[in-house]
Amino acid sequence: MAIFTPKSLAKSHPLENPAGDYKSARKAEQYRFSENAIYFPAFPGTQYLSFTSLTRALTRNTSLPLTGCCGKALPVTRLRLYYDGGEFYQDFTFEKLANANQVLDAVAAARPEIPIQREERGQSAI
Repeated sequence: MAIFTPKSLAKSHPLENPAGDYKSARKAEQYRFSENAIYFPAFPGTQYLSFTSLTRALTRNTSLPLTGCCGKALPVTRLRLYYDGGEFYQDFTFEKLANANQVLDAVAAARPEIPIQREERGQSAI
């Protein structure tokens, strides 16, 4: 049994039963997503963004520096979800583009009317 009920990051469109929806959510790396929301770890519990609060979604290939400003970098994919009228956004970092696209597919199925931009290039080491 969860100690904390998942909390909505967006001020608009909270889920009626986030705990029940969380239980049915699928895993994509360190995140979980359902047909209604994406869940992510936060202190002191789990937070979520409901897909009905989203106004825009996009993926971009980027990298995380491993040794400071110069040197090696780890290629990652950033999923950025804009919510509450586009005033705010939340970034999600994935090691694989395919995992980010799974979440983006769920967003597209739930909200076909919002603009979605997909990264077309494959990931490469920088």
